[in-house]
Amino acid sequence: MRGLTRAVLVAALAATACTAPAGPEAAGGEPAATAGPSATALGISVASSAYGALELRTTPGAACTVRVRVPRGEFGDGPPDSVSGVAAADGTASFTYPAPPAPAGRGRQTAVCESGGRSAEASADFAVAERTLDARGFTARIQPVDPIGGLGGVSARLDPSLAPARDADVAALRATLAEEWSLATRGLGAVTLVDANADIVLYVLPGEGTSLNVRSSDGTRRVLLYVSDEFGTTAPENLVAVALHELGHLWCCRGPDAGPDGHWKEKIPDPLLQGVDRYGLMTHPVTCLVKARLYSCPNRFSERELRTFGFTDIPAPPPNACADESAALAARLATLDASLARSKAAVDAMDAQLADLRGRIKSIEAQYPSLVLPPAVYATYNDLVARYNALAEQERAAVATHNAGVATRNDVAARLDALPCQ
Repeated sequence: MRGLTRAVLVAALAATACTAPAGPEAAGGEPAATAGPSATALGISVASSAYGALELRTTPGAACTVRVRVPRGEFGDGPPDSVSGVAAADGTASFTYPAPPAPAGRGRQTAVCESGGRSAEASADFAVAERTLDARGFTARIQPVDPIGGLGGVSARLDPSLAPARDADVAALRATLAEEWSLATRGLGAVTLVDANADIVLYVLPGEGTSLNVRSSDGTRRVLLYVSDEFGTTAPENLVAVALHELGHLWCCRGPDAGPDGHWKEKIPDPLLQGVDRYGLMTHPVTCLVKARLYSCPNRFSERELRTFGFTDIPAPPPNACADESAALAARLATLDASLARSKAAVDAMDAQLADLRGRIKSIEAQYPSLVLPPAVYATYNDLVARYNALAEQERAAVATHNAGVATRNDVAARLDALPCQ
């Protein structure tokens, strides 16, 4: 991951005592420093040094502490101040530590080893190159911001009353961001949440504002996540989606299809994504689903976005339970609508027949106001009335069946409408 060229440097030995004319040699053939006039100095030398790694040669079993000095930059989390370890039986002491992005330049590692009352010190400088994070694997830290203390470089007003929302968002990010990043990148990417020395820090601010991925002139970056925007307090699951979007700006979007703000100029649906996810995550504005009691934003990257991340062999997106349910409900709704159209047509046809029968009955009644009918007319009249009553009963049953279908259809439509991905 860190890929820096290792430089082999000679340790600068501490001159803390007199040197005997025929004194011992340290590992690697370097003259050894001594701890006192009557003691043999502890041997130490630097075998290799790079940002994130150091290898020493010293006395087997010596306890060593390495101090690391690297300029952190404006937004960098920086490496740990020190790491410790014990030299192996062959005198090798190897150290690795997190090496977050830092301004290009140089750093220094200073090792102090102790054994049997003796100590020695060795230092080595190393190059720090500007590093672009790899979407396949990087570390992140979730940092809540105190509304009173604030955050350097942020002028937005912070509101103590939004601290509970901040805490809920922090909990959601810590619980789900790693899994959501994997799902969003179709299993191609991984983010590991750490408590310190992260590749990038996501600050959660209890205030209203526009969340940003901010880059310093020294190359370091940070993400600012506001718990509230112009629509009000953001639900924790939607702030996770916002975090995915802002992390996406580490790589996306560039080229002729992207604007200067790092978003796509044109919304192009991904044929393998559904519902609210169909345009991906890197449009501006992000296309969210807004309903009466629902505000849901996309949380899946499109294929063209994943290609800007550096991925080439891109699989189909993993199963999406919400999208699958949406498709199933939509299919059922279409079936119900077709059935209701047929049942309504049948009821309408019966209505037309009843109207015809009713008209013929009324015509006879109008022709014979006394209702004293000739035998042939009487037989016809009774047949019409019997046919009318039988068809009316049949229609009442058909209407009841149709209305039950309407209730079922409306229930399915309500369930479909309530889905956060629809």
